Amino acid sequence: MPMHDIKKLLEKYVAGTCTPAERSLIEQWYQQESDRSKVDTTKISFDRLEADIWQQVQLTVAPPAKGLTMTRGRLLKIAASFLLLLGAATMLWLVWPAKEAWQEVIAAKGKPLQFMLEDGTRVWLNAGSQLRYPAHFKGASRQIELITGEICLDVKQDPEHPFFIKSGHVNTRVLGTIFNVRAYSQLAYLQVTVQQGKVAVQCDNKLPQLAGQEVIVLPGEQVTVHTQSQEISKTTVDATAVNGWTTGQLLFNNERLDMISLMLENKFNVTIAFADPALQAYRITAGIEATDTLEDVLTALCLANKLNYSTQNHKITFSKQIH
Repeated sequence: MPMHDIKKLLEKYVAGTCTPAERSLIEQWYQQESDRSKVDTTKISFDRLEADIWQQVQLTVAPPAKGLTMTRGRLLKIAASFLLLLGAATMLWLVWPAKEAWQEVIAAKGKPLQFMLEDGTRVWLNAGSQLRYPAHFKGASRQIELITGEICLDVKQDPEHPFFIKSGHVNTRVLGTIFNVRAYSQLAYLQVTVQQGKVAVQCDNKLPQLAGQEVIVLPGEQVTVHTQSQEISKTTVDATAVNGWTTGQLLFNNERLDMISLMLENKFNVTIAFADPALQAYRITAGIEATDTLEDVLTALCLANKLNYSTQNHKITFSKQIH
C-alpha cells in the first residue's frame, strides 16, 4: 500500500470515518506494538527530550504567517502528532497484509481466458471462472487460488519454489506439469485431473474426516473430493478430453450431467435446470465441437441419452423421456 494511502487511513481513524475493518486493523496494530513495547524509560530526561524536539521544530517548521501567533506548546503538539503519524504509517507499512499484491481475474461466460503468470506458468481459465494470484511470487513457494470454476495449468518447473493451487478447502501441490482443477461453487464436489506429471491433493481442517490425507494423482487419473460426504475417490480418465475445453471442444466421457450443464451455462451464457434432481448425477458421453450451436448440443445430448429439454424465459430444463 502506498505511503500516502496509509496516511489517509490514519487520518480517517482520527476523524472517526474508518470502516470497521480499517479501524480493527489499526487497533490490532496499536495493541500489538503496545504489547511489544518493553522499553525502560526511567533514565530518559524528558526535559532534555522536549528541548531537542523544540530545536528540531525550529529548524523544520516554517515561520507562522504574519499576524498569527503560535505558542511553543502548540508547535510541540503539532510536531508530536506529525511524528506519531509518520511512525505509525511506517509501522503499518511493515505489518499491512500483502493482499494488495494479489490480482483477481474473472473469465466472462462464453469467453475463456489464456494468459501466463510471472513465473512462466501457462493458465487456461474456463468461462465463468474466477482466479486470484499474486502479481509477484515471493517466499519459498508459489500459490494461487481458484475461487470458482475450472482451470488448466502448465506449471513452470522450479523445484526450489513448489507450486500450490488452493480451491475451497482443497490444496493441490504440483509435482509435475499439466493438470486440471474443477471447483465450481455450485457443486458439492471438486475434481483434479492430471495430463502430465503428477500432483498431490490434500484437504484442510475444514474437512476434518479428510484432513491430513494426501492423494497422489498420476497422468490419466482423476481424483474427486466430495465436500459434503467428505469422501475421496480416484478413477482413470482421458485427461486430454477433460482439457478439451482449452481448445474450444467439450468432450464428455461418462461425465455427470450437473457438471456438463455448468460448462454449457458458461459456454453459451444460459441457465439450465432439472425437472428431476436425480438427473444431476446422470452420466453422459458426448463430444461438442467449437462450432456447434446450443441447439445442436441440446438435441444431440437428448437423443443419445433419452432426455428431453424445454426452453422458457431463457431457461433450459432437462427432463426424462416418457415412454
